[in-house]
Amino acid sequence: MSQPITVSQKAINYHYYAIIPQIDASNILMLPSDNRWTLPHFAQSERRFWQDVSHVNQSLHDLFGIEVTTLRCMAMDYEPETEDVLKVYAMENRSPDWRLPAGGRWISPDDLENLPLMVPNHRAVLADWFAWINTPASAPTRAPWFKPGWFDRASAWVESQLHHLDLDATGPVEQMRSWQRSALLRVNTSSGACYFKAVPPMFEHEPRLTQTLAAWNPAHVPHVLTVDPQQRWMLMHDFGGTTLDQITEIERWEEAVQIFAQLQIGWAKQVDHLIDLGCPDRRLSHLAAQLDALFADEAAMLPGQPAGLSAKEMAQLRAFAPRLKAMCVELANYRLPRSLEHGDFWAGQIGFSNGNYVFIDWSDSSITHPFFSMLFFLVEIEDFFPKIRNVRTRLRNAYLQPWTAYAPLDRLITAFELSQPLAALHHALIYHRLVLPNMEFKWEIELMLPFYLKMLLRFAR
Repeated sequence: MSQPITVSQKAINYHYYAIIPQIDASNILMLPSDNRWTLPHFAQSERRFWQDVSHVNQSLHDLFGIEVTTLRCMAMDYEPETEDVLKVYAMENRSPDWRLPAGGRWISPDDLENLPLMVPNHRAVLADWFAWINTPASAPTRAPWFKPGWFDRASAWVESQLHHLDLDATGPVEQMRSWQRSALLRVNTSSGACYFKAVPPMFEHEPRLTQTLAAWNPAHVPHVLTVDPQQRWMLMHDFGGTTLDQITEIERWEEAVQIFAQLQIGWAKQVDHLIDLGCPDRRLSHLAAQLDALFADEAAMLPGQPAGLSAKEMAQLRAFAPRLKAMCVELANYRLPRSLEHGDFWAGQIGFSNGNYVFIDWSDSSITHPFFSMLFFLVEIEDFFPKIRNVRTRLRNAYLQPWTAYAPLDRLITAFELSQPLAALHHALIYHRLVLPNMEFKWEIELMLPFYLKMLLRFAR
């Protein structure tokens, strides 16, 4: 899940700065600007997730004639007075014979100390970059795609797999996304676009799981062409069409959640097989056993930060703990089957093409109570459909309709509402126990834990 910066609805300018190193990464490119120096940069008005990088690579090529790929986003900031979002990206230089632009200089770490900068805050960012790029690449939490040379290796694998599958690439492999949670590449082929995805060890079950789900339900899961389980790579056909968040017909949303419920009911019979594939087992008893450690970790709640929890909120959570444990037992008594929970289920993860729904991105999935998937899907759904009365109730009931095979609708509604605060706890625990401990740069995702805990408190109130 991405974490867009919260800004006003005024026109925003997005400023992109690029750290472009020499081939050996010993020095970085700086350009002159009014008797000062600046990183190569450009501005755009279109809002994009900071993890998306194809436009960064293309813009730098168009401006400076250099072939680059993005390693990672180094920093991101928002200036409310000027309505500017500033992002700094670390690049890999893939143009060994490239010539410096007029006035440009290669700057060493020693040069940086006294260099007058157009953006003074970049001095610390650049110091961080020099320290990071010289850290051994074997750092345990270092994403492989953050390392120079990885893109070439992954591209070569994609091309070899396409050849083996008798598919012809009709264009180059293009980098689409890079952050610690995943890397995404795209290539056009003789049979349409294909996507390559790589995930870190904490999500190692995703390639094999996606491949298995696609075999079971080919109409509703991306077609996986091949996987490399050791490297946690997979190559998929593009599902085509659009995503549900671009569709304003509520009937389409109702159909989508009903189909998802039907899939979960079918997968409930395959729980043991899914666990054998590496899908994490996060049953309700595990939830109850882990919440005390979460509520005791004040640092993870980001106290004192704007998005963090206050001392009062942390005390409220601890006071709510006994009730949450009792709710786990109470929900289990409804005897609804464990099944596959998506982990990041929202409309942007549902593809729609030719009347069909495709469910994508299974990184955060686990075996637990199936109703947990609907939490994020329904958050602030009234803002998306402001003219439809009781839209949350309507979508909830559409999702629950297939589950009436297990219980009457009124009993399912009671179980569903009981499950939602536990769903917030479930998602918070995923970040606390799995995601954050495996992040080299926690800033990318650390706001998600207090986000879900605040949601939990909303239910508690």
